Amino acid sequence: MLPPSEGKSSGGDGAPLDMDSLSFESLNPTRERVVKALISVSERPRSSKALLGVKGPALEKARAENAALRTTPTLPAIERYTGVMYDAIEHRTLDAGAREVFGQSVIIMSGLFGMVRPFDMIPAYKLKMGGKVMRGKSCAVIWKKLLTKSLADSVQGGVVWDLLPNEHSAAWDPSAITYEKRFTVKFVERNVDGQLKTVNHWSKLLKGALIRHLVSNEEAAGSAESALDLVRGFSHPEGYEYNSELTTTSDDVTDLVFLKS
Repeated sequence: MLPPSEGKSSGGDGAPLDMDSLSFESLNPTRERVVKALISVSERPRSSKALLGVKGPALEKARAENAALRTTPTLPAIERYTGVMYDAIEHRTLDAGAREVFGQSVIIMSGLFGMVRPFDMIPAYKLKMGGKVMRGKSCAVIWKKLLTKSLADSVQGGVVWDLLPNEHSAAWDPSAITYEKRFTVKFVERNVDGQLKTVNHWSKLLKGALIRHLVSNEEAAGSAESALDLVRGFSHPEGYEYNSELTTTSDDVTDLVFLKS
């Protein structure tokens, strides 16, 4: 489970948005309402500025893209979402098997669409999960019940790799879902005083590399019993490696910690 990126590529060469082509079709009625609301807000400069949190040329660009949601060309979500984590996945260089696993097993949270798969065709847009686009409710609140129900069907009894930040974690309820194991991930390093601190600068790059490792090892990543062996074999050129002493488990959730050596 991944967040989208704040930055998104413009343009595209796919046909305009077709809701019926998106994964998780049960979300379509709400997708239609959120799209309609976002287009409406984009017509009002002051409301757009408050909702989108940008100004000047960035606001005008976002308003134009949001206003054209139904008619603008689309791109696969994995190409629409840009940024360090998505660049580090390097999906185009995955072998055929890993690419198929990536497309079928990765879920990207979206304030606009709820959830999409990497190869779903989507237009350029701007809307955060915390944005209040309908009746003063944030997208996370709008989506939470629906996403939780859809995820309950999608991940029933499986292994969940939860790489969501807090803003997107608010859009689903893990306690309402039955899974074999849920893994969360944290990258840490020691400061000059020897105290541990969470890595911010490298976090997205490291997560992208980990995602690539997981989808390239589907069988091990999909088993709670072999997953720890898999992450023990993961190391990043920046020197982050799995640390069993810092990793903790509570019930069916394991918080994996990777420490810079």
